[in-house]
Amino acid sequence: MNTYNHILTLKKLLRHAGISDERVQQYFCSAAEVERFINSVEDITKKIQALPPLPKFNPK
Repeated sequence: MNTYNHILTLKKLLRHAGISDERVQQYFCSAAEVERFINSVEDITKKIQALPPLPKFNPK
């Protein structure tokens, strides 16, 4: 199983648990693509901040 399939599976599990799958993102960039890496981090930060907080878990 490759990374892309792992991400798809994780997103499916999150949706099943009632958590937005937007909390998981995958970006591709090489070590030479510093600007692209910075843009990716900024993009995911904005997306996560726009999401509602996770519900509190109360184990019984």
